[in-house]
Amino acid sequence: MRRAVRVNTTLDDDLLERIDAFANERREDRSTAIRQLVDIALRELSKRDALDAYRQGRITLREFAASLHLGIWAAHDLLLAEGVAVAQGAPTETSAAVRQLLERNASSTREGP
Repeated sequence: MRRAVRVNTTLDDDLLERIDAFANERREDRSTAIRQLVDIALRELSKRDALDAYRQGRITLREFAASLHLGIWAAHDLLLAEGVAVAQGAPTETSAAVRQLLERNASSTREGP
């Protein structure tokens, strides 16, 4: 287990009330609730940054998955759930690649073993 470090912070009354409500709903103490909320927020921000980078074509699907510590298929499912197009290439580019694969497959089938 990692060593815990005490951190002090100042919160406004409204935020503290919301944290306490979160803790009460989950029957947790305030410190546990704050740790959980910070963890949730950091994961959500990382996910948002990775989604933006993927949408803009700055990272590949493999890099997207790695940045979120996910497998390829879990990353694929996350992109679909977020409404992000998984194929980033132009349709003409994808069509040409598929056509080449089909042609190669057809020619190897005709040539035989």
